[in-house]
Amino acid sequence: MKTSSKINSAQLFFIIFQTQVGVGVLSLPSSLYAGAGTDGWITLLITGFAIQLIIFILYMLSNRFPSLTLFEYAPKIIGKYVAFVVSLLYTLFAISTAVIVLELFETTIKTWILFRTPMFVIFLLLTVSGTYLAIGRIKVMGRFYQFVSVLIIPLIIMAAYTLKDADIRYILPIGQNGLETILKATQQGIVSMLGFEIVLFIYPYVQSKGKAALKSLTLANVAVTLLYSFLTFTTYVFFSPAQLEMIPEPLVYMLKGVSFVVVDRVDLLFLSIWIVSVMTSYVSYLYIAGRGIQHLTKRKKTTGPILTAAFIALFFSMFSHDRYTVEMISSYHAKASYFFALGFPLLLLLISLLFKKKEESQ
Repeated sequence: MKTSSKINSAQLFFIIFQTQVGVGVLSLPSSLYAGAGTDGWITLLITGFAIQLIIFILYMLSNRFPSLTLFEYAPKIIGKYVAFVVSLLYTLFAISTAVIVLELFETTIKTWILFRTPMFVIFLLLTVSGTYLAIGRIKVMGRFYQFVSVLIIPLIIMAAYTLKDADIRYILPIGQNGLETILKATQQGIVSMLGFEIVLFIYPYVQSKGKAALKSLTLANVAVTLLYSFLTFTTYVFFSPAQLEMIPEPLVYMLKGVSFVVVDRVDLLFLSIWIVSVMTSYVSYLYIAGRGIQHLTKRKKTTGPILTAAFIALFFSMFSHDRYTVEMISSYHAKASYFFALGFPLLLLLISLLFKKKEESQ
């Protein structure tokens, strides 16, 4: 395919980074504690290594078809009829992810900031801004992601500030829950750090492919792993184990008690930064869904398909918005994500290697 827009290695890094850092960061420490206790931060480090192996698989697959997206090279590997089903499933997965992001965004904003604001208005805040960015070129997305990533720095500073009240005894002895328990909890970490699979759909737009692209993918994964591990670690040394069992979003609760001379509600500042990360994740999956609809309907432009995907996501997000329902839907989505992030790409890679299918050099 011919691309009118290219992204450099830095923009690839920030697209992967911002897509991975999403809505799950608030509840991740709590879900990891339920699975691995205070060793949850160790689980994240192991998760980062596991994700790196998956990224290498995605890179190998993408590098065999460097100028095509998964929607375009799937028919060359498994035939057009099976590829149509796979493309449809990826499109539905991307839309469902956008729906979950919208619902988690709404429940969090409703809980912490806009208590009386109608649900539909909160949905529109993310939908309108996210759709506007998604219909732009991939280079515009890359530049925006690169620009807003500077907001991660104050987020880290705010979390680090709480370490003055930390008690390291809360996580001792390290490894007390055993290796098996720590490894089992990696599934929560992988689901919360999803987003790296977007490389299957943006690799044709990367200027420097090959090892340079793999380096950007690796650095993005390392950065996300360290960020999530640090944020989780700070909550574990700030709250006692008894408190962690009762707090669903420990990061926000931790910062709620922090105040400065200029800023009294640090938790609101943190949530303002979090909103940007949520929007970038939403935009990325909206972009994937739009590209999928464009491919399935054989449209020339992406504007209409992206608007269609945004409308579908908005429509379905209106049906279930209570926390219990969202968590139940998220659990089913988490199980399906293994097929889309690893299962299908691995199968396509194995078939392409077995039958020696790859893009012909121009």
